[in-house]
Amino acid sequence: MLIIALLTAVYVLAALLLFYGLRRRNYAQTSPQPFVSVLIAARNEEKNLPACLQSLLRAEYPADKFEIIVVDDRSTDQTRALAEKFSHEYANVRVISITQRLENLSGKASALYQGMAHARGAIILMTDADCQPPPSWISQMAGYFTPDVGLVGGFTLLAPREQNHSLFAKIQTLDWIYLLAVGAGAAGLGKPLSIIGNNFAFRRAAYDAVGGYEKIGFSIIEDFALMRAINERTKWRVIFPIDARTTITSAPARNWREFYEQRQRWAAGGKEVGPLAGIFMLIAFLGHLACFAAWFISTPLALICLFTLLSSDFLLLRKTTIRLERKDLLKVFPLFELYYFFYSFIFAPTVLLPATVRWKGMQYRWNFRGKIKRVEENL
Repeated sequence: MLIIALLTAVYVLAALLLFYGLRRRNYAQTSPQPFVSVLIAARNEEKNLPACLQSLLRAEYPADKFEIIVVDDRSTDQTRALAEKFSHEYANVRVISITQRLENLSGKASALYQGMAHARGAIILMTDADCQPPPSWISQMAGYFTPDVGLVGGFTLLAPREQNHSLFAKIQTLDWIYLLAVGAGAAGLGKPLSIIGNNFAFRRAAYDAVGGYEKIGFSIIEDFALMRAINERTKWRVIFPIDARTTITSAPARNWREFYEQRQRWAAGGKEVGPLAGIFMLIAFLGHLACFAAWFISTPLALICLFTLLSSDFLLLRKTTIRLERKDLLKVFPLFELYYFFYSFIFAPTVLLPATVRWKGMQYRWNFRGKIKRVEENL
């Protein structure tokens, strides 16, 4: 009983620290409009890319002060043709086609590295072909780059309020909010743990200071690797504001198989997150394990443990959803918590044990020490 109580207390303490981090920072914004480059690494994205580009072209930012660079990563569908059609119609859209993956980089990092060679912006924004940024995205993200800021993280949601989405999609959305709230809370404490690769921005000078993706080296979570390099090797600050104006939308997993493959990639990428992030992941796993074990010892203890964990999670989610103007998602909070319990147990072994992940024609294999053992490419 003492161990269960202790693990629950540690979980609550971690949640309170993150909540404090969310409350601690109200990040300032500047008014200048620097030239911005938006990079999109696209591989076989003919179904998604047009909507993404149309969203970006509606930006509330002067057209002569931003460019969109589509990096076609050896697509075998109509991705390149569609991107080139936009480039012919809009002067600020460019297409870069690459012919090979650099051996020391993962697929996406290789594409972004080669795209960066053509980017002219002082500020670089990253998103994916299956995402749709709001018109305010570029201006608001650029506005957070006060003189001391080197990287800015943003939120991504999966179920826009104006669309009729399934219950599964709403649960996934709340899950993304929870995971990103942890990253935002840690950044507020001055200890950034994570960002999401389809919505973040960095100062070109900060990127150059760490040598770019090539010097950072191989990582399947290239966004996190860049964030950590900037945070640890430079004096630039990394911030993660919770701002509805910088929140973009993406598509939820359509079925359980697609969801499982996505989360398996995330969990495998968790092998690279470093000790502090690993500690938070362990606390989450042990907290849920303790609550589960309590049911076999004492029903009152189990109920107290469950109430404590749920209250901690709700506190974090309520604060974040209010700022994101998506408090409506709290209606699925009970189902999210049920999902979260299963999620914690199913994917924890992927972080601790060797894993093989397949994604976009690539196969990555980790060993027991969390190091990449083998990379295979099937084109």
